[in-house]
Amino acid sequence: MTARSLWEIERPSHVPQSRPAPGSAYDDVVLGGGVVGLSVATELAHRGRRVTVVEARPVIGGGTSGRSTGKLSLLQGTRLSTIERHHGSSAAAAYVQTCQEALAWIEQVLERWDVPFQRRPAVSWAAHEREIKATRAEDAAARRAGLATRWQRAVPGGLPGYGAVVLEDQLQVDPLAYTAALAQEAVDAGVDVQVGRRARSVGGGEHPVVALDDGTELTAEQVVVATGLPVLDRSAAFATTKPHRSYIVAFESDQELEPMAVSVGSPSWTVRGATDADGRPLVLVGGHGHAVGRSMPAGRHVEALRGWAGEHLDVGREVAAWSAQDYQTPDEVPIVGRTRGSSRVHVITGFGGWGLVAGVGAARRLARAVAEGDEVPVVPPRRLLGARAAAAVLGWNSEVGAHMTSGWLGALGRAPVTPGETQGVVTRGRPPVATSVVDGCTRSVSAVCPHLGGIVRWNDVEGSWDCPLHGSRFEADGRLIEGPATRGLAPVRPDADESTT
Repeated sequence: MTARSLWEIERPSHVPQSRPAPGSAYDDVVLGGGVVGLSVATELAHRGRRVTVVEARPVIGGGTSGRSTGKLSLLQGTRLSTIERHHGSSAAAAYVQTCQEALAWIEQVLERWDVPFQRRPAVSWAAHEREIKATRAEDAAARRAGLATRWQRAVPGGLPGYGAVVLEDQLQVDPLAYTAALAQEAVDAGVDVQVGRRARSVGGGEHPVVALDDGTELTAEQVVVATGLPVLDRSAAFATTKPHRSYIVAFESDQELEPMAVSVGSPSWTVRGATDADGRPLVLVGGHGHAVGRSMPAGRHVEALRGWAGEHLDVGREVAAWSAQDYQTPDEVPIVGRTRGSSRVHVITGFGGWGLVAGVGAARRLARAVAEGDEVPVVPPRRLLGARAAAAVLGWNSEVGAHMTSGWLGALGRAPVTPGETQGVVTRGRPPVATSVVDGCTRSVSAVCPHLGGIVRWNDVEGSWDCPLHGSRFEADGRLIEGPATRGLAPVRPDADESTT
C-alpha cells in the first residue's frame, strides 16, 4: 500500500504560508487546514476579521480532505433518507439547501483558481437485492428535498447491482487540487495559513488562548476547531461520533468510468473514474471501511477492494492504494456549535465522508453566525438525545468501554516478544509496550493512547498504531498522526521491567 494518495503522487501540495510572531492576536483562530477549516476562515476574513488557520501537518491537504475520492455531490449515499427518518423532511431539505449553496460557491472557487473538474452523474446503488428498498427510500427523500433524482433498474457504468438512484450534473475533482484552491482563496482573503504547528490546548474566557506545540500562544476572540475530531475533551464530540477508516485503490483502465457511485449496503463500495498526469484513464475503487483500530488486520479490507475490482471492473495495473478517515454521527447530521462552558470556542465535525460539500456548507454557516454574533447551539446537540440517536450513541460508547477493557487485559497478559517484519505487538509493561518492526528497525513506544488511555492496535497496512476508542493514530515511532489526542506515544524500553506490573 502506498503511503501517498494518487493525488499526492500526481502533484505536490504547495500553499503560501505565514508564521506570525509569538503572542499574535487574532479575531479568529481556526484549528485545522482541511476544506472545513479553510472555508470557515475564508468566510470570516471576507467579513473583515483577522483570521489564522493552524494546520498540524507540514502541508495543506495532507489529511482527509486531500486523500478522499473527490466526489462533490448532493446525492450522498443514503444520507437524506436517514436524516428524514430521524428529523423529518424539512431537516433533509435544509441539509440539501446548505449543500447546494456550498456547491455553487465551490464551483466558483475551482473556476477562479483554474482547477479542472468534470460533471458526472452521482449514483447510490444497491449492490445486493436486499438494498433495493434503501435506494428507493433515498430517491423519494431526495425528491422531497428538491433534488431531481431518478430511480432505475440498470446501474450506470455497468456496475453489478439491482437498481440505483441517479442525480445528474454533479462534480468530481482532484481533492488535493481542490483543497489547495481553497487555501489560495483563504490567503487571497487575508488569512494567515500556518502549517506544521499543532494545538495542544485551547483556553476559555473572553479571549481564548491557543497553546501550540512549539510553545507559541495565539490569542483570539473566537476559536473554531475543525480538526476532524476536535482536540478538545470538553466538547464531548468524541462521545457522539464514530471514527471510520476506509481504503481506496487506483487502477489503470482502458476507458474512464462515467458515474461517481456509492453502494448503499455494508460493506460499501465507492467508484469513480479519473486520469493520470498523461491523460490515461484510471478507475478508483474504495470503501470497505471499519471503525478505526477495530478490524485488524486492516490488510484484508484492501484485498477485498482489489478482489472486487478484479471481478467486476475492467482494471489493469494498480497505481496507488491509500486510506482516509472520517467521523460519523448516528443521525447523519454534522455536529456544529459551541463547546459547553465557552461561547467563544466552536467545533465542527461529523460529515461521514461527505465533508467536501457538506463540510463547506456547515463551515460557511458557522462563520456567518460567529461573525454576526448569532446564537450558536451547544455541542453535543440536543438532537442526539432523541430515542434512535441516543440508542446508537449508547451502543457506540459501550463498544468503546469493551475495547478499553479488552485492550488492557490483553496487554497485561502478554509477555514481551519481538514481532516479525512489518508487524506490531503490544505486551505487558509499565506502561504496556507497543513494539513494531518496520524496514528492519525495531521501535518500542507506550501502548497507552494519551487521549483517554485506550490500548493501541497495530495497523498492518499503514504501519501505524491506531486507538480503537476514538480514532487517534500514531506513527511506528509514536509521532501523532491524527485524532483527538494532542501528543504522541512516548518512547519506552522494549525490556521494560515486568516486576513492576
